[in-house]
Amino acid sequence: MMDDIYFMEKTQRQPPQDFAMTRALRLGDSGPQVVPTRGIQVGFKHRLELMKFLLERERSLDAKSICQIFEQSFFKTGFWMLWSTAFALQPWHSAVEFRRHLRKYLEDIQHINDVKKAYRTKYNLFDSITLPITEFLKGEGVDFRFNTEVTDLLLYPESDPTTVSEIKLIKDGDECLIMLDPEDICFVDPGYSRSGAVFGSDNASPPYLTSNWEDLMMKEWKLWQKLSDKSSKFGNPTNFLLRALESGVETFTTTLWGPQFMNLYEKLTRDRPGTGAMLSLTDSKWSISLTIPYQLIFPTQPLDVHVICGYALSPSNEGNFVVKPMFACSGQEIFTEVLSHLGFPVQSVLETATIIPCGLPLGTAPFLTRGNEDCPHVIPPYTTNIACVGQFAELPEDTTLSVEYSVRSAQTAVYKLMGLRKEPVKTKKNILLELFDLLL
Repeated sequence: MMDDIYFMEKTQRQPPQDFAMTRALRLGDSGPQVVPTRGIQVGFKHRLELMKFLLERERSLDAKSICQIFEQSFFKTGFWMLWSTAFALQPWHSAVEFRRHLRKYLEDIQHINDVKKAYRTKYNLFDSITLPITEFLKGEGVDFRFNTEVTDLLLYPESDPTTVSEIKLIKDGDECLIMLDPEDICFVDPGYSRSGAVFGSDNASPPYLTSNWEDLMMKEWKLWQKLSDKSSKFGNPTNFLLRALESGVETFTTTLWGPQFMNLYEKLTRDRPGTGAMLSLTDSKWSISLTIPYQLIFPTQPLDVHVICGYALSPSNEGNFVVKPMFACSGQEIFTEVLSHLGFPVQSVLETATIIPCGLPLGTAPFLTRGNEDCPHVIPPYTTNIACVGQFAELPEDTTLSVEYSVRSAQTAVYKLMGLRKEPVKTKKNILLELFDLLL
């Protein structure tokens, strides 16, 4: 797969610019203006606070939020704007997660938006990664079972469960039981940030969360809850599930017919599509960021059709131009707000666009403040044949809510449970270089 990506980059795709010209825009008196983002973009006082923060022991930050560490003025700096929009971080999110992001990415923050530094798949991740991997696994004899819900794992001994003996599931409405031998291995993805996702349309907002939304989402989380009830070694899902006001985000996908929007975008930003990872609208009350990827996104996409994406970190706020919460807006209203920030002609672009919004109540749940035992370790203590993988499994020093994190958790699980003498590539961090960067 990586060979295909390398080949495509060298032979089939126009190379991106060396760096993105525009990372952020703000509302100016005569239209949108480019926000300078080169350099650290933070004063000396906050640099000292960041240095002290980087040197803190992680255990001392347990359950603390970022806003408990830094003064309110820090969150008005260009430095915070870059980090919050690049990684979807909010002031009330976990200080542990922010520290891990700083230690991992501070050295490269000036290039984090430059797509030239990243691997680019030919199409979207589903067509370029998920489908090829699925076909490969089917060829290796992997048995995929759909319309199946795992309802419980039976472990022994009950007093301190260590070994999975049975998997209880419902297949097409019928209860089933799978027996496991002690040498069998069970991998569990305990929780999903996509749980409770609701879609709107061009003319309708995503359905409001009903009063029993927690019960509806618990269907996907009840396996984790049952494991947690058996032993605290499996974490605490309620820490993440019951805080939708802190973790909610909204995304939107826009399909555009014709070149008008792309031409206006290139003229405004001086960036070709696919050059920058994102464009943030810093004055947006919804905290909007846009992604204008290299086209085509889908194998069957016509050449005159373009697909762009965006997300908002504060969808419960009223917009600058559309004075209502984003959660209550249709796709057309959301894109009206975006076009108004960009200074593009609203009506003519809307006539060529279809916008699908998606509300995610738990979109940033892995970033919420947490205690040391709220996320299960990949290999829970003293267990013999079970591993936890995904965004809510604990990988020390690594940053969650990324494809890389899920892959590393799965690698760790496979290497350890199968007795392989291998380790995932260690998380890159160089504290001395990071401190030096902050002093400059």
